[in-house]
Amino acid sequence: MTVEEPESRPSRRQWVGFWNMIVQQAQNAFNDKMAQFTLIPLGAAVGFAVESWAGLMIALPFVLFAPLAGWLSDRFSKRSVMLGAAIAQVLILGWICGAVWMRNLPWALAGFFALAMQAAFYSPAKIGSNKELLGSKHLGFASGIQQMTSMLGLLAGQILAGWMFDHRFSKNGGGPDAAWSAAFQPLWILTLLAVPALAMALMVPHVPAKGSVKFTGKLLVSHFTHLSDLWADRPMRRASMGVGFFWGFASFINLWSVKVAKEMTGGGEGFGSLSSEFMVAASLGMAAGFGFASMLLRKRIDLGWVPLAGLAMMAAALLLAFLTPGGWAFLIAMGLLAFFSAVFLAPLNAWLQDHYPADKRGEMQAAVNLQNCFAGMLAVGMIALLEFSTKWLGMTAAQGFALQMGLVSLLCGGISMQFLRKLPGDVIRLIGVAFIRRVYRIRVAGAEHIAKTGGVLLLPNHVTFADAFFISAACPRPVRFVMDAAFMASPWIRAFVGVFDTVTIRQDAPRDAIRAMIAGLKSGDVVCLFPEGQLTRTGTLCELRRGFELTAKKAGTPLVPLWCDGSWGSIFSFERGRFFEKLPYHLPYPLSLAFGNPIQPAQGSLEAVRDGLLAASAVAVSTRFPGVVRERINAHQLGQVNGLQRKAKFYALHGELKALGIKSTLDAFCATYGAEMETRAKPAARIWVGGDAMREGIQALDHGEYSVFYDFSTRCLEPLECQGWLHLPCLALDGLIIAISMPDPPKNKSIDAQQRGSLAGTWGKLLPGWYLKAGRVYGPAGPTEGLELPAGAALDLECFLHDRSTLAKGVSTNQFT
Repeated sequence: MTVEEPESRPSRRQWVGFWNMIVQQAQNAFNDKMAQFTLIPLGAAVGFAVESWAGLMIALPFVLFAPLAGWLSDRFSKRSVMLGAAIAQVLILGWICGAVWMRNLPWALAGFFALAMQAAFYSPAKIGSNKELLGSKHLGFASGIQQMTSMLGLLAGQILAGWMFDHRFSKNGGGPDAAWSAAFQPLWILTLLAVPALAMALMVPHVPAKGSVKFTGKLLVSHFTHLSDLWADRPMRRASMGVGFFWGFASFINLWSVKVAKEMTGGGEGFGSLSSEFMVAASLGMAAGFGFASMLLRKRIDLGWVPLAGLAMMAAALLLAFLTPGGWAFLIAMGLLAFFSAVFLAPLNAWLQDHYPADKRGEMQAAVNLQNCFAGMLAVGMIALLEFSTKWLGMTAAQGFALQMGLVSLLCGGISMQFLRKLPGDVIRLIGVAFIRRVYRIRVAGAEHIAKTGGVLLLPNHVTFADAFFISAACPRPVRFVMDAAFMASPWIRAFVGVFDTVTIRQDAPRDAIRAMIAGLKSGDVVCLFPEGQLTRTGTLCELRRGFELTAKKAGTPLVPLWCDGSWGSIFSFERGRFFEKLPYHLPYPLSLAFGNPIQPAQGSLEAVRDGLLAASAVAVSTRFPGVVRERINAHQLGQVNGLQRKAKFYALHGELKALGIKSTLDAFCATYGAEMETRAKPAARIWVGGDAMREGIQALDHGEYSVFYDFSTRCLEPLECQGWLHLPCLALDGLIIAISMPDPPKNKSIDAQQRGSLAGTWGKLLPGWYLKAGRVYGPAGPTEGLELPAGAALDLECFLHDRSTLAKGVSTNQFT
């Protein structure tokens, strides 16, 4: 099944139409429930038990007319269907009023059946209009709001019906005559309240019909054909089964609570009020759950909530089984059970609506409704069988009710485990991302560069072992990751690979991984490949590896660079010379992720992706520090590499840093990262930052003790011959540090390539947050017009900043552009 292309941002008229539809469907739900909870106590008062019949009459129209309802919703504008349903509702409510006035309960029940039939035709149109009005992006929110307001309508109908009936019934002295009079008043008020729904339906924008199938007699019996189409897609079948379980569960709880109330009151005075009281608790909990779910799903539909909510349902149902009916504890448990059931349903509902084919949206929803009704009818039969069984076993009514709820708890646990088995990646991603969002304060820029549908090859920098969770938290779409098979020796990594549908790369069979990535991209996935092929141990970009160019060209999908700024210093990074085994500096830890401009596959060279990553790094840094002074930004850039260390001490000659123009940046670095800078009159064995005066001082020394010199002098590219000193050339322009050499980091694992922190004939590695363009360097710390680089400066594929003239001397052989 294909998914309809997403619409543009909804207009004001579409939002107005959506909210009018929401009010209309809430009023429709109010009418259904108020009529039901007026007729149930009326039947009890005149000696005719209608609670089970009412449940069947609500479900039966969805079974009988599901194909026709779906066809109407697809063949005609959904607004026309909703308007027709509103007109039918007024007429049917008038019928029920007349039947009650004539004291004819069978005719009143026939009217109630007609009202349920009207709801069966209305349902596919109202649900299918969500995506047509608001598009995929707002579908999770729309579905949650729709369910929440529907529950509030049901709640209001139950409260008002039960209260009005009991109040007038007792006021008129009880008995059959009082019951008929008590039922008539809420019903004629209900009929009057149905009239405004006509105007609300007219406020919904007219959306052209999507379907073109003409009516035939076979359509009336095409139930199983529609179900077959729904079940042909395995993910949709699983989701629809979950939705069906919810409605079976809801029917069970609804009827169970009515029977509990009837047992407690004997079906006489107070029955309507008590049954309404129970359902008020459930409806309030469910409405709150749908409201909560609409907030959870406001950015994207996340199925990870389904099994977690199901397990919470199991616990709440088990608690309810051990509580005595009535009292606050019982009502709170019912509310919690309903709350978690709403969180269970909302993601499934939204996911289904998003995946219906555009020309069969009503048909698919009708098939789901049909399946829901079968589940509801099964629940009615199940509670009747359990009721008979408990009586046959000699159990009291209270024991029977407890046993029934205990079985519901087991069912909730079983269905939750099934979803957990099918959706482990969604659950782990949900929990992992939630944890990451608590530990890391993440800002995101450029998320609009990720197309809403279709394949995208995501190419991020790679700083920490937690990058996959950072990216999952930032990306508006689910992500499939690519991983080197050499990491599979770890059982934790193997579990990650299995859960996240990860593509593994074997160094001896790279084409297999390329074919897998191409297949994923062509199927519309967001595939994430770390182009460096290893974790950085310098904090800067490593040399990019080939493979993604061919993948993108074969798949025909755009490449999107992604830069994560601020993760150097995390416990998952190599900062302080080791991964893990260190405490975080502070919590929450701020990060910023920037999605760069998409690169078309034909232009996706190593150089283009490298430049895209560096440009994204500038956006990420600017997102993190809007309006901050340039020295503070430059200090942050300096703290993102393995050069000068945080909370460590370094030295400089008196007055030299000020003369070089970098003292303000280094002061800011010390203030930001807890480092200490000390000035002295002459060099000694330590870590030093300086220029020409420092070079001359070092050359006058004669010792072999290990020392480090970050050289910002005019002659920094010339080798410094002094025993025991590590010479690290650097570049500063206009008082801002652009590039820095670093000590070579130790090789972390045998599977990693050796990384270099310095290279002869270069100014070191370009700091994150800078990018080059036409001989100038740009970034948030620099001026808008950029800074002019020294003549001949160029960047190689390892991000070392070269002086081209050094090639003639044979100093450096790295490829650069």
